[in-house]
Amino acid sequence: MEQIRSRNLRQIFQNKYVVFMGDSNMRSIYKDFILLLQEDRLMSDLERKFGGNKDRIFGDILLEGGVYKSLSSGIEYEEKRIFLANIFLVKFFFLTRCRNDVTARVFEEFRKDSEKPDLVIINSTLWDISRYGQNGETDFKTNLPQCFDELRAATSPTTIILWLTALPISAEPNAIVFDEQYRPENKYWRTQFLHINSFSAELAKKKNCEVLDVHYLFRELPELRGTDGCHWTSIGYRAVTSYLTQLVSLIWHVPYIDRNVIEAKEREFHGVCHRKIKEENEHVIVNSLIGANTTGTTDFDLNTYLTNHVPIRSETQNGVHPADRVSAMIGQMNDTDRRILSLMDYYEKPKK
Repeated sequence: MEQIRSRNLRQIFQNKYVVFMGDSNMRSIYKDFILLLQEDRLMSDLERKFGGNKDRIFGDILLEGGVYKSLSSGIEYEEKRIFLANIFLVKFFFLTRCRNDVTARVFEEFRKDSEKPDLVIINSTLWDISRYGQNGETDFKTNLPQCFDELRAATSPTTIILWLTALPISAEPNAIVFDEQYRPENKYWRTQFLHINSFSAELAKKKNCEVLDVHYLFRELPELRGTDGCHWTSIGYRAVTSYLTQLVSLIWHVPYIDRNVIEAKEREFHGVCHRKIKEENEHVIVNSLIGANTTGTTDFDLNTYLTNHVPIRSETQNGVHPADRVSAMIGQMNDTDRRILSLMDYYEKPKK
């Protein structure tokens, strides 16, 4: 896709109040965004790793959390940043759950502030389903609808709420966000992510939010993913910035490239932005992964599989190899999930 330029980004977001809410991937998108507001270049590898350990990044300011609280990478982690320059106001809030004390404080801040955000870009998936035990997914499905309702109530009716699906992970991710107890079964998370992304995207659409399915857009681009299997390269984050900016420009009717290209982008987004697809095509993303004859997603549940098929720690210590456990679990999958996993393996193969 065509990468956005700094002058285009400034044109679209001048005099706009933009908020990013999410995990370390969202923080990197935020960093790429504020960098591009200032100059046409990508983050260096070192800059890409900057986070709460820095009180200033690309001219922004760390307001709360991070190094100020000496917080680790646990679920209690907090980080609030702000970039304010001339006609641009951009904020970032780190989320470890889609609904907790942090979101309550953020939404209360929105409610009290007379100046409401023009755009809120939000995602919370990785932490929700990987760091909160056996009930992580169930709690996520309960918390997310309330998160959308509370966010909408705290902002203006004209505020655009843009939900980003979780970016695809590799077959063996080793990022610190993944709970140690699930590390041997990390290959399994890829299938779960497809289901949870489908759920969250459909829910966001029902809650009158915009949706950008970056999981779909990046499923065939493993070369843009980092070595930990979870985070992405600077080129990858710039691609996310370009996609979300193109979508917002269409919503705000502020084209930054010629009309013919805009119309082509509208056709491209037809398959990945849920507000722009017809009802009969709502499952086009899932169908593209699991086969044309499949009508929807399955009831696959990772925690159930882990409970039923992953030996307890004592059995693991008695010589059961992790690869054998994974093979056994895959053997218990239904046909749909096996097809999904096989296709994801295909996408992970290096391009010739």
